[in-house]
Amino acid sequence: MSNWTGPIIELDDWDEFPRRLNAKALELGLTGDLAIRNFDRVSFDLGPDMEIRAEVDRLGIVTRSGTDRDSESHFWNEEGHDHDHGANPAGKGPADILYAYIVQLTGTDYLVWYKGPPEKMDLTRSLSEANGILVYDASKLLRVAKNELWFLTDPKDVLKMIFLCRGDDD
Repeated sequence: MSNWTGPIIELDDWDEFPRRLNAKALELGLTGDLAIRNFDRVSFDLGPDMEIRAEVDRLGIVTRSGTDRDSESHFWNEEGHDHDHGANPAGKGPADILYAYIVQLTGTDYLVWYKGPPEKMDLTRSLSEANGILVYDASKLLRVAKNELWFLTDPKDVLKMIFLCRGDDD
């Protein structure tokens, strides 16, 4: 199985994200809506008593699979936001779905399709260099709830770019 080979864009600061997202989407010929997901570059597997078992390189998982989610990831099942996998099983595994925002590019910024018409929302507000952003082609995803999308094809074909922010140590 081959790894994802798309662009990884490094930013000095998350404030650069809207402008660089628009420029890179234009360069790649992406004209439709995009799905934006932030993720932790590193996480930890937890045991039954919430003890930390092992460090997990989520960025490595992304470059191998096209998504930061794996078989150990949880379904959110947040009422009003996500598909209820307990009440309505869909046969999806954790890596078959994505929790993300659908965005419309404006040329210099982006608007988020959240509650109704697209609205201004800063999706980087609480991010640090410990996080990253995955950008997907929304036309290759099925939106089943406000925040939940299902891959219609291999996630590596849907993922278009990764954004990372350099920390002080980078």
